[in-house]
Amino acid sequence: SMLEDSANNYLVALIEHGDMIGIAAVDVSTGEFMATEFEGNYTSERTMNELGRLSPTEVLLPDSTSKNESIMTKLEETGRHLTFRSDVDFSARSAERRLKEQFQVSTLDGYGMSKRKVALGAAGAVMAYLQDVHKTNTVTITGMRAYTVDAHMVVDSTTQRNLELVRNARDGSTRGTLLSVLSKTLTPMGKRRLKQWMLQPLRERAAIERRLDAVEELARAALNRRSLADSLRNLGDLERITSRIVFGVAGARDLVALRIALGRIPQIKDALSACGAEMLVAAGKAIDLLTELRDTLDIAIVDEPPVSVKEGRMIREGYSKELDNLTGSIAEDKKWIASLQVRERRRTGIKTLKVGFNKVFGYYIEVTKPNIGKVPEEYTRKQTLTNAERFITPELKVKETTVLAGEEKTNRLEYEIYEELREKVQDALDTLRRNSVAVATADVLVSLADVAVTRGYSRPVVTDGTLIKIIDGRHPVLEVILGRNEFVPNNLEIGDGGTTLLIVTGPNMAGKSTYMRQAAQIVLMAQMGSFVPAKEAEVGLVDRIFTRVGAFDDLTARQSTFMVEMIETANILNSATDRSLVILDEIGRGTSTFDGMALAWAVAEQIVLMRTRTLFATHFHHLTSMASMYHGVKNVHTLAKESGDTIIFLHQVVPGGTDKSYGVHVASLAGVPDAVVKRAKQLLIRLEKENIVGLGDVSDGPAETLQTSLEALTIDDPIVEQIKHMELERTTPLDALNELKEMQDKIKQREK
Repeated sequence: SMLEDSANNYLVALIEHGDMIGIAAVDVSTGEFMATEFEGNYTSERTMNELGRLSPTEVLLPDSTSKNESIMTKLEETGRHLTFRSDVDFSARSAERRLKEQFQVSTLDGYGMSKRKVALGAAGAVMAYLQDVHKTNTVTITGMRAYTVDAHMVVDSTTQRNLELVRNARDGSTRGTLLSVLSKTLTPMGKRRLKQWMLQPLRERAAIERRLDAVEELARAALNRRSLADSLRNLGDLERITSRIVFGVAGARDLVALRIALGRIPQIKDALSACGAEMLVAAGKAIDLLTELRDTLDIAIVDEPPVSVKEGRMIREGYSKELDNLTGSIAEDKKWIASLQVRERRRTGIKTLKVGFNKVFGYYIEVTKPNIGKVPEEYTRKQTLTNAERFITPELKVKETTVLAGEEKTNRLEYEIYEELREKVQDALDTLRRNSVAVATADVLVSLADVAVTRGYSRPVVTDGTLIKIIDGRHPVLEVILGRNEFVPNNLEIGDGGTTLLIVTGPNMAGKSTYMRQAAQIVLMAQMGSFVPAKEAEVGLVDRIFTRVGAFDDLTARQSTFMVEMIETANILNSATDRSLVILDEIGRGTSTFDGMALAWAVAEQIVLMRTRTLFATHFHHLTSMASMYHGVKNVHTLAKESGDTIIFLHQVVPGGTDKSYGVHVASLAGVPDAVVKRAKQLLIRLEKENIVGLGDVSDGPAETLQTSLEALTIDDPIVEQIKHMELERTTPLDALNELKEMQDKIKQREK
């Protein structure tokens, strides 16, 4: 009950052997069990990326790793709960034996594990742990699948955060995320499947096209889409309902929920059978109606059973002759007891006499104290109250014994029937799981089709080339917030031997970050099999999206803002390929102006050499000159319109560079005091001139701290350079005064 419906709950095992890493993950709430292996070690980037994607609640490790301090430090930084197990549990030999026993097979070849010995070791460790610690949880694990990380685009935790795919940066909820826009799913397993697709976009064009074909068919066939949606609505969480029943922790209400779900399955199968897209047809064929199980549940369980399976009253009349005979006999006895009150009142003349029952004392006859003298001799006192006495008669005692014994037997028999029904569900576990996968897939495709129609998305063209071309692209989340008519669409063309580095300049708040993020999100959407928010889009397959966006101190790792920035930049330069897409939103802002500009230029040069498709937003406008120096570099900028003292941001991206940031104007919009804004404008005018005479001369009034003469300064003086490259839009008034005081002190030092 504590599980999040839209999230998987993975237990992961991790093992390093030679130069290979094995990872196995299981979600016992759904029965999903999978394993993979790849080149790497415990702390390699691929390992960290896969742990980040799976987001496990617990990680199993061999005991031997606990002695390696550097490994432990890195793994503890992930924030996952680490559990250490015997190294023997991770051996491929013991794993093979354990898994064969669990799956009741003679070979694991059918699960794709025969040549994946390191992955096999991780899978065996998971199973050993479940068998030792959570024995009952193993009943849902009836098989597993091998997977490869190379089949999917890498979307690491940094990119997930920067693009706000499944959690927003403000409060960690899904509000304002790409997931919130695309998720019109109608079942919890559909929500989980959509999230998986989003965090694991495909890299095989044929597989992407199969998804797009299905989305297109459903987008065009409104009636079929609505029919599927109606069938999926209120279907419930078939995966987790099934698992709870098999675990033995479900109530009769879960059996009712399963019955309702199975009752909707035929409609889903019929709707899918009317489709032509390969993926929809396959989903329809995979569904088994399980008619016998559905009919059994239909005649066995009442519509509104009690919460507990040990209270009885959950088996429908007519299902069990033995149970019907028992309940009939009990009903007769209760009928006799119910009529006893009328008979005894008439016989004794006590008009207030009552026949009642409680769980402690059983059945009783209650007489108020003023009427005690009328009580017959055969009444035996059972309980004394303040204002009354309770009695029992031999006849009532016999009936009480019969009724209570009968009810106990009835409850026991009902529980036995419940257990028989649970076993029938367990026998159908694999089929139910296949049904769940098919239903979840259909749910995601219906959701993507519905969003495509509602939002006016188009089908992307996915190619094996490197060209990314977007016509009238829109940010999928912002257009929902602003309204489609309010959002300004923009074009992008990069790759395919032409532009590989797009330098994006322009004012603050004019849309540079939005432009770059929307490009990354459109590429990701295309490769997950979704239509995209653009008039047209061509996407040359991407192996990984890198993002270097914003800045924050990682205090827990004792890393400054600039260190975090450089680590992320180093990761991009060391890992990106010509198949990657890189989003760089400012490089070098966390250090001095000259250091920052030098680093930004050097990083840009390296990217040109790597031929990695990159969008690079910068306030270092000198970088725009690279377009005339290097093939593959192009400038674009966001437009702003000046009208007197007012700046209008047009949010339009056009070719060419710009050297205006309008930082002072943004400061005004942010509520910086008018006096500070006015002074900043005066300083800016002077700083923008090649020949700086004296900042003090610009002042409207006395400002002793700025009155030191600068007449002796030449254009190439270091202090002049320092002033020219002050980033006013990032400088607070206090920082500006401190920097000016520093320059003043330098000049005074020269005069001595």
